[in-house]
Amino acid sequence: MRKSPIVVVLLIAGAALGASSFADEPKVEGDLKSLQGEWVSKDSQGESFWTFKGNHLSIKTPDRAYEITITLDPKQTPEKHIDFEVLDDSPNAKGTKAAGIYKLDGEEVKIAFAGPDAERPTEYKTDPVNSFAFELKKKKK
Repeated sequence: MRKSPIVVVLLIAGAALGASSFADEPKVEGDLKSLQGEWVSKDSQGESFWTFKGNHLSIKTPDRAYEITITLDPKQTPEKHIDFEVLDDSPNAKGTKAAGIYKLDGEEVKIAFAGPDAERPTEYKTDPVNSFAFELKKKKK
């Protein structure tokens, strides 16, 4: 059975379009791959759930929710860099960008990020004006 030239062109164009949409997604490897899945942090407000899927992060706290795009730079020293961009469908902080640092250690990860108009933190500590720090533990299945 012969396919018409139009069908062949449409199949090739569809494949090219599908491949180009995946080209925009970062490869899930290295530290980004290690972060994939569900994590839990605890603080005075209660438990928060962090779900990493590709370069997308969903955070659900006891009273808020955030949808975030993350960018990792594991080659930075002395601490690896993580940057956050809160998506428009997060009413609590839409459009907010924050610079942070992270440290992966198996089933635990430490993350600290800058507060509004603050520089990237250099330590894993919370300072209510300049930085927020979290210790996440991998959620058990």
